[in-house]
Amino acid sequence: MPRHTLICTVGTSLFGNLARLSERTPDNPSNWRAIRQAYDKGEWNKLARELATLDPTARLCGAEINTIAEIGEKGRLALERIFFLVSDTPDGKNTGKLLQAYCNQRTDLGLRAADYDVIEQLQDERPKDFKQHGLRNLVRLAGECIRKAGGPAHVAIDATGGYKAQIAIAVLLGQVLNIPVSYRHERFSEMIDFPPLPVSFDYAILARNADLLTDFERGEAHSASELGTLDEKLRVLLTEVSVNGESLYELSPIGQIYLTGFRIRNPKPFSLVAAEDRKPPTFRDDHYPIGFKDFVHKVCHDNAWVRAANSIPYDRQRSIKGIGFFVRQEGEEWRLIGTFQDRNNFGARFRLHITDQSLDALTWAADFLNRTYR
Repeated sequence: MPRHTLICTVGTSLFGNLARLSERTPDNPSNWRAIRQAYDKGEWNKLARELATLDPTARLCGAEINTIAEIGEKGRLALERIFFLVSDTPDGKNTGKLLQAYCNQRTDLGLRAADYDVIEQLQDERPKDFKQHGLRNLVRLAGECIRKAGGPAHVAIDATGGYKAQIAIAVLLGQVLNIPVSYRHERFSEMIDFPPLPVSFDYAILARNADLLTDFERGEAHSASELGTLDEKLRVLLTEVSVNGESLYELSPIGQIYLTGFRIRNPKPFSLVAAEDRKPPTFRDDHYPIGFKDFVHKVCHDNAWVRAANSIPYDRQRSIKGIGFFVRQEGEEWRLIGTFQDRNNFGARFRLHITDQSLDALTWAADFLNRTYR
């Protein structure tokens, strides 16, 4: 099945062109006054109608419209849907409204839908928020679009518009997920392609650190003293900042690509368990935290792919920080481990047995459970 969905990063070149439009602009279209008037008044539907009468390859139409025209002319996609990803700025949001209205006017494109989504905190007034949240939100939002399209095999990315860092992240995401990416510089006569690369991540890092990476993804930061000796492979996925002389770690945009890539590649890698094959949790004759047994029963009851659970020794109390799930290796075997801590900071551990004991399945389960119960 051909690729049918285009994810398009969006800049504001179109608005820049419109803001410069005047009687002195070279090669003005005959309706330039109507275009400029609609732009000045923020009449996006009217402006879309005027732009739809122009040659879509005209420079005035901006990078996004130009590249969509080229994609259509060269038959790169069986284009049915476009997602415009816009910045969290007034011009970004208005550009999204205009592009959506423009596509609705262009019935000749044969689109089923054209949508725009705002990338929260992707703006240039607060550089730290842009770096730490905006770029990660771009990855998350693109991942949602890929899932809506039915997976990477149905998607292409146009990374022409937007901030340079935004374009770079879109290119890397496409290459990691085997999605073709196109780009056109304003001085290029045609688009260039970034073909998928044989890039792969070591998802055993996620398996071992699933609970910690969930914290990072939710915006939490951890100090070097809290983390202790940090796995160098995990460090690659983090950003280090200095606060009051101490190093704090946060999830980087590359780390978000790592998590998003895993979830898209592994939507649900195992089957359910027949009711008659499921067993109730078993517990050693120990003293347990308040609510521990109820929590283990709940996890087993809620998830039909859990076939059994059992408590395990809870030594190293200080390493139990609350509810969490991760995978650890013991000999040749990978095990899915859960932790629980009550209000008195008393903790315990348990093991979950699932239908598929492969590392991918165990990693998926740890990631899913952390996002569900933490």
